[in-house]
Amino acid sequence: ILSDAERERRTLLTHAGRKKGFTLGRVALRTLLGDKMGIPPREVPLHIEPSGQLICPGSGYKLSLAHSGDKAIAAISPRTIGVDLEEIRPKPPSLLDYILAEEERDHVYGLDIPDSHRLFLCWTLKEAVLKGMGVGLRSAPRSVTLNVDMAEGKALVTDPKGRLWNARFALSGPWISALAF
Repeated sequence: ILSDAERERRTLLTHAGRKKGFTLGRVALRTLLGDKMGIPPREVPLHIEPSGQLICPGSGYKLSLAHSGDKAIAAISPRTIGVDLEEIRPKPPSLLDYILAEEERDHVYGLDIPDSHRLFLCWTLKEAVLKGMGVGLRSAPRSVTLNVDMAEGKALVTDPKGRLWNARFALSGPWISALAF
């Protein structure tokens, strides 16, 4: 299913989990697009923009892809979207303060969620929006502010230009995924 360029890129990855995640992500994305476009997944024309954003010329779809370890998630839509996936793992508590804007700190620290999950929930929501904007982590995560509804599994997110994004998130074992649109 992978293109020659993707197979070559995969050989450059040395970590087995990253190699598997890359492969799973591209297979998922190519399968989704191939199904919608009515062509075999291998024939899906995926290209990487200079910004690093994946595009499928002529498809009419916006794409987003994320991988973490040996897991991957992909989404396509006629609307602008972004996805992220993270495995919850030990990180310094100070990292949360680094990614939070001052105006969202009280809200985030008030969420009914284990401290170990708080960082990764915020990170996935923020990165999904930044990916949807086409800037990824070239823009600071604290430039995006969150209003999270834990009970509904959703968030309203404000980007640096003041635009509002809707986001959905899921917690599944040690994994958190987010879709922003």
